[in-house]
Amino acid sequence: MRKISSALLAVLAAAFAGIALAPPAFAQLQTRIVATGLDQPLFATAPEGDSRLFIVEKGGLIKILENGSVLPTPFLDLSGSVNTENERGLLGMTFDPDFSDNRRFYVNYIDSATLDTVVATYQVSEAQPNMADAASAQTVITIDQPEFSNHKAGWIGFRPGEADNLYIGTGDGGFRDDPGNRAQDLTENLGKMLRLDVSADRFPTDSAQYGYAIPAGNMAGGNPEIYAYGLRNPYRDSFDRETGTLYIADVGQDHREEIDIGAAGANYGWRVYEGTRVNFPAEAPLANHTPPIFEYSHTDDGGSIIGGYVYRGSLIDGLEGTYFFADFVNDKVMSFRYTGSPITDDDVTDRTAELLSPTGISGSISSFGEDGFGNLYLVSLNGQVGMIAAIPEPEGYAMMLAGMILVTLCVRRREKAAALALA
Repeated sequence: MRKISSALLAVLAAAFAGIALAPPAFAQLQTRIVATGLDQPLFATAPEGDSRLFIVEKGGLIKILENGSVLPTPFLDLSGSVNTENERGLLGMTFDPDFSDNRRFYVNYIDSATLDTVVATYQVSEAQPNMADAASAQTVITIDQPEFSNHKAGWIGFRPGEADNLYIGTGDGGFRDDPGNRAQDLTENLGKMLRLDVSADRFPTDSAQYGYAIPAGNMAGGNPEIYAYGLRNPYRDSFDRETGTLYIADVGQDHREEIDIGAAGANYGWRVYEGTRVNFPAEAPLANHTPPIFEYSHTDDGGSIIGGYVYRGSLIDGLEGTYFFADFVNDKVMSFRYTGSPITDDDVTDRTAELLSPTGISGSISSFGEDGFGNLYLVSLNGQVGMIAAIPEPEGYAMMLAGMILVTLCVRRREKAAALALA
């Protein structure tokens, strides 16, 4: 009996050790609300290594979430300069890679007077780090917009390891079927991914103008600012902070939503193509069409893609390298891992049940956000921001561990009793 009990004890001890030490392969996710009561938030971001989260509101305010609370005084107030009709507004923000030294950041908005896109740079007050210096505003670039109030895109960002160059995603300017064919016109900066060298103030004697230079590697034969073209409305894009891969989520029209990989000189096809679907059969096919890595139809999957990020945080096991995106129309949140091959439906994981709930982020996803440590956030137009987090160890899992301990103790007691009986 002692031998059988010892063997059982060894098996139980090994099983207990395995359970105690091995975490689940893939964590279950939840959205942990970090901010509420916001006015149409469209974006959230932070400088590298900064514990604050900067939240962009459509109406022109940028607010700071610090130590669990939204500060009462805005970081920057552009409400008097921004037009907010339809898809206009304060649409994007990014921090200079050298922000900790030069205190510089950039914004993208639709100007209330001209209705054109303005990308401007500001600096943070040295004496008050939670307040931008409004008087430091300088225009980097102005992009002419047609009269339509949609397809203004708005994302701006820096590729990791490419500190001088600011990328700017522009929509085609609006209305159906890009009536000016601007996305294919290389003399237009609309429907493009632009890239500008903003490493220095090109107008040092002009306090209102900052300007830019043209980096090597942009397209030739058109506007020198163009890096890639053929986009309809690349509303939310991002760089993988580890690999530098540029993910472009381009909003479709009636049939397809798509995700592209950014590459110099690429033509993503709009308006001739919507994803891989021919949108203008009467026009000649494009010889240089760059197809998306993933597309989905306007069925149950939705009808207005919201691009996200590749997870590079350290708090969630098993999520490293996973790209998140959403759909505004159907309130779905999805993810996949891109390894260089086109993504199929089988590669996509539906995260909606995990990340959206009536008591948390209920929908109306306007953007994802990434903080200074690679943690990801969902931003909802209904006034909420939530952090994507792992669900703590379930109570049932802990109870199972307690049960294993109890069984082990029982075996030991029985062995001790048997030993006394034989003595």
